[in-house]
Amino acid sequence: MKKVTSIVLILALGGCANVQMNREEMLGTAAGAAIGGIVGYQFGGGLLMNSLFATAGTLVGGTAGYMTTRALMGTDRRAYDDTTQKGLASAGDGQVVEWSNPETGNSGIFRATQSYRNAQGQQCRQYRSTVAFTDGVRSGGGIGCQQADGSWKVITDDFS
Repeated sequence: MKKVTSIVLILALGGCANVQMNREEMLGTAAGAAIGGIVGYQFGGGLLMNSLFATAGTLVGGTAGYMTTRALMGTDRRAYDDTTQKGLASAGDGQVVEWSNPETGNSGIFRATQSYRNAQGQQCRQYRSTVAFTDGVRSGGGIGCQQADGSWKVITDDFS
């Protein structure tokens, strides 16, 4: 079983050779593939079926591991959150606030799009965010509202 899972894991990860991944993405992909391969192996009956299920589990697990770590991570998340707070608190509607992380190569922008008062009388702002990963761009948005103490609380956010 270990040999089959190891071979399948190596082959599956070999398919990602042309994809630039940071350390966290590689670890997430490898962990997901290993777990998926082991789980998949349990569903087969006989060497051929065990191998097929292990292969499928490795591919599904690797993809799930990659996608899980592909979202904003660690230092990127902190930079994104800090920029969101700064933008909500001080940027005018339409003004762009930027962040970048030389450690991961990722960067992003924040832009408040509309300010308004909600039914409870809180100052709220809708915003749009765009994050540039090393291999693509993802956009989303959210809403933040000012709290009684003057701080801003993100109510909804597509990147959370």
